[in-house]
Amino acid sequence: MDYQTIKVSHRGGASWLVLDRPPVNAVNVQLLEEVLHALDALEARDETRCIVLTGAGAKAFCAGADLSGTGEQAHGNLRFRQLGREALARIETHPKPVIGALRGWCIGGGFALAMACDVRIASTTAKFRTGDAYLGVIPSWGMSLTRLVHYIGRNRTLDLLILGEDMDAHKAAELGLVTRVVDDAAFDAEIEAVAERVAGGAPISFRAIKETVHAQYWDSPAKAHELETLWAERNDRSEDFQEGKAAFKAKRKPAFKGR
Repeated sequence: MDYQTIKVSHRGGASWLVLDRPPVNAVNVQLLEEVLHALDALEARDETRCIVLTGAGAKAFCAGADLSGTGEQAHGNLRFRQLGREALARIETHPKPVIGALRGWCIGGGFALAMACDVRIASTTAKFRTGDAYLGVIPSWGMSLTRLVHYIGRNRTLDLLILGEDMDAHKAAELGLVTRVVDDAAFDAEIEAVAERVAGGAPISFRAIKETVHAQYWDSPAKAHELETLWAERNDRSEDFQEGKAAFKAKRKPAFKGR
């Protein structure tokens, strides 16, 4: 597919999915469609072991919905909402780890996409806003009103949504919204290092982690317990389990194959 609003590239076992709609990578229907297509393609690509989701340029990871669109591309239509929900669910349930590399503004839908990532690394330039109430908007992608309270708790969620204030990267880290904050000068190198590390992990283990943690709040602890057992039994029969043990004994880096 010839993408017009995103870019996809590969470096070793990591693939970069870059939101690319200058000047602030605002979301429209086309971008969401292309993101979903790319996530499907990267799932099928055996060489891809992890995905870095980021935004082009230094101004914004994603400054939310493009409010200038009309018709099919307009914010607020049913398709826009459906695709937004699908994108968040796809990131959360994608079998490969998704690393959010967050630089500049993360607002509205951009905040939602960022929070759906498995690991979220923020530049010191990152800024977050969940001020939908001050635009007369109901956030409806299944993040701020659905998932966020499970991520950070009831009180912190209400603080963010009702006050709608701008928040810097360090405050986001304090709330547990981002994994770590990195000085912007070292940001690109840090993302490369994290992506390389994650790409070297065991694919079966990562699938087990993502599915089971997701089930804790999306389904129930009982479902999570069931998945934990199923994945452990599958892993016990895997080549990667044997490889992990052999590599540990030999004091070498394991070469996982995902089987």
